[in-house]
Amino acid sequence: MTEKQLYSATPATQHRMRKSRVLRTIAAGGVARVLKLNTFDAKVAEIFAQAQPDALWLCQEHTSASIEAIEHQIRAAKIYDVDSLVRVARGSYSDYIRPLEADATGLIVPHVMGATDARAVRDMTKFAPLGRRAVDGGNNDGMFTRVGFLDYLETANKERFVCHQIEDPEALDEIEAIAEIDGVDALFFGPGDYSVRLGIPGQIQAPEIIKVRERVAEVARKHGKIAATVAGKVNVKDYVSMGYNLLSVGADVVALATYADDVLSAFDAI
Repeated sequence: MTEKQLYSATPATQHRMRKSRVLRTIAAGGVARVLKLNTFDAKVAEIFAQAQPDALWLCQEHTSASIEAIEHQIRAAKIYDVDSLVRVARGSYSDYIRPLEADATGLIVPHVMGATDARAVRDMTKFAPLGRRAVDGGNNDGMFTRVGFLDYLETANKERFVCHQIEDPEALDEIEAIAEIDGVDALFFGPGDYSVRLGIPGQIQAPEIIKVRERVAEVARKHGKIAATVAGKVNVKDYVSMGYNLLSVGADVVALATYADDVLSAFDAI
């Protein structure tokens, strides 16, 4: 997404990296629609991808998903031209680049605590001259070396993006400094953890949370970054009005739990 590029060579081969559907939607003035998966079966990913969201949110922070399972889900989504956003575990740089090399379109990095932390994330996820991401090129994202090397570096920086999750008051204190960083592509407000940190757990529509939600969107859009958060069907319009242009609007575990409870309720009257 950054304009700060060193690489401008004509691609050396006919093979190109897949471009981001999310970025296309947002560039056209639309709102990117995301469905979240806590399960890590490729069939569930394919069922959700068939509904044609812009992206699937896959998770390695709160699940036991292996990189192999994530890779299969990414592949299932790509069949339907759907992006994959992987929320990573906070660990070594390998925890960040392996989903990208499996051809995830974006990362969601939890609990970015300030500008120094945001720059460290940028350095691990963007190629030079913007960052210090380690280079391979022999994986899914580079079509197993078929994509020309310079084209790979340039396209990876432009067509892959990183969402920095704002989930703590410390991050809000530095939100302008975070948003100013070249290579911070999106600010992703996490109301659940933020409510816990404020001592009002689960009250994600409390006035204190609404104020932060508005602030994150305002700063993100001011600096030309994606404004992302979670939403329900009832508040999609409100959040779009605030400036959010990437919204996660549902999850597989919610759907499964609701369905199971609903069908079993048929026996309640017996």
